[in-house]
Amino acid sequence: QRIRSQSIVPCTVSQLLAAEQVDETFRIRDVEISQVTIMGIIRHAEKAPTNILYKVDDMTAAQMDVRQWVDTDEAGGENIVVPPGTYVKVAGHLRSFQNKKSLVAFKIMPLENMNEFTTHILEIVNAHMVLRKSLMSASRGPQSFSAGIGDMGGYGGGGSLPVNGLTAHQSQVLNLIKNCPIPEGMSLQELKLQLHNMNMSTIK
Repeated sequence: QRIRSQSIVPCTVSQLLAAEQVDETFRIRDVEISQVTIMGIIRHAEKAPTNILYKVDDMTAAQMDVRQWVDTDEAGGENIVVPPGTYVKVAGHLRSFQNKKSLVAFKIMPLENMNEFTTHILEIVNAHMVLRKSLMSASRGPQSFSAGIGDMGGYGGGGSLPVNGLTAHQSQVLNLIKNCPIPEGMSLQELKLQLHNMNMSTIK
């Protein structure tokens, strides 16, 4: 069963290059995508009479060709070439010509600071988790989109799915150490007393 994303999906270049094409649609893990955003650094810019061709590198795969059509009737800001070395956010449509994927951009925005890059990475993780979750829900039967998002929040406790890069066991140990009121911290023996369901090698 397939699901179609109605919104702009944040992606990495490697995800776009690996996207499967069926007829005129592209899919990432059975989710149809249409409009996407990527972030990266411009490595090359070349202006032609009708378009500007950029090569954008987000360090996840080969550089992506990004083409922005210029409005020949209007000498506006959209026709300004963004110089190489600039970090940008690109919003556009994924296209494929002779088995080579590229983006046709409808917006190219230079980043104001690198926090936007970090935010973009988090948005990618979140968006693809939500899409995958709704795909699983769709295969199980009718379920509201919000219920799918609610289920996702329940992973942190007893599950083995890492949270902030830590497993549930590591998170428990970290929380005990962080909440310890004594400046010297806690000994392994004290941790073992508190975490009686864990063996010593797991705590270490």
